[in-house]
Amino acid sequence: MKIYVLGHKKPDLDSIASAAGYESYRHQLGDTNYKAIRCDDINPLTEWIFSNFNTEIPQLVNDISNMNVVLVDHTYSENRADGWERANILEVIDHHDVKLEDIVPQRITIRPCGSTCTLITEKFVNFNMDIPFNIANILLAGILDDSLGLKSPTTIQLDIDMVNVLNKICKVGDIQEYSLEIFKKKDIWHTLATREIIEEDIRNIEINGNWVSISQVETLNSENMDTDSIIKELELMNIEKDFNLRIVMLTNPVERDCILIAVGKDINLLENELAKEIKDNVVYLKDIVSRKKQVLPLIEKIYSV
Repeated sequence: MKIYVLGHKKPDLDSIASAAGYESYRHQLGDTNYKAIRCDDINPLTEWIFSNFNTEIPQLVNDISNMNVVLVDHTYSENRADGWERANILEVIDHHDVKLEDIVPQRITIRPCGSTCTLITEKFVNFNMDIPFNIANILLAGILDDSLGLKSPTTIQLDIDMVNVLNKICKVGDIQEYSLEIFKKKDIWHTLATREIIEEDIRNIEINGNWVSISQVETLNSENMDTDSIIKELELMNIEKDFNLRIVMLTNPVERDCILIAVGKDINLLENELAKEIKDNVVYLKDIVSRKKQVLPLIEKIYSV
């Protein structure tokens, strides 16, 4: 029985790397029927990392109907591949909030930490397995990317421990310098159209019938981003499909701050939770860098009443 391992739509490095890492882990267990795939295009950072370590990027599969699958780096149905309703979802491995009311996997690994790659690395460690050099480097980059160089509020000791394990194999040297190199590789927003910037790393979330999208744009040059164009594009997207809130976070992983852009009918509710005025659809937030740990809980609080 072939089993396919895949991450979410609009995959980041953590999503692709954890799928490739879990395939390698299962193969070392003798389960060679596991195969990493993806359901969407990859970003430039992922392409760079996989190319650097001579690793094949998982095959693109647009629809997973009638397939046996393992979901990594997501649980929410709105982030799953097309055809998931007709797929046999055997397992879930994720570090995000859990939303599994509609599926009953045989195995679930859920742990709040900085990266799904952390959880995959832990599986290798727990079985005292050697991690192949290329896979170790891919997993290391995935952790550093998703945890903002181990400085995200989502980071826990397990992330640090697994980075130390991987760095003994990879020997990248200074972790913070390497993290900065990763951030610079991601900072290609000037090459993208405004809609592409918004949709590069977007999460659509439904809470009690209320729809919110939160996009994260990690950049070392947030002051140079064209916020007016982003606002106009978000408003256009809301005409196409009406959401309560559409949010873009321009986060600087080095300065650890965020320019938050928001449109939608519930801006006043967001202002109340932030305790800050959103002036002309924009607000500056110090020490806010995590969508999962810092912004999403505010949104959930707004709509949990």
